Amino acid sequence: MRWNKYTVILGAILLSGCATTTPALEAHSPNFGKAVAQNIAAQRIAPTAKDKADTFIPPNRARQKAAREAYENGTVKEPISVTTTGDE
Repeated sequence: MRWNKYTVILGAILLSGCATTTPALEAHSPNFGKAVAQNIAAQRIAPTAKDKADTFIPPNRARQKAAREAYENGTVKEPISVTTTGDE
């Protein structure tokens, strides 16, 4: 029984070492979480009938063929770098 008491006390002392006095997210960037908000905004449902009508883009067979040929020839353009929060 004595051994269990010491184990509990030692466990409480060790767990108290994990406690902090500052909030867990205080050390993060002020932009923390903005990427998720940006992704949610990009994937939202179109709210108006006009927006819903503009979501279908018919395929352009000539552009598809040109893209496939550029890929096969190794002449694909380098993509432009994009960020979610405007930070560089």
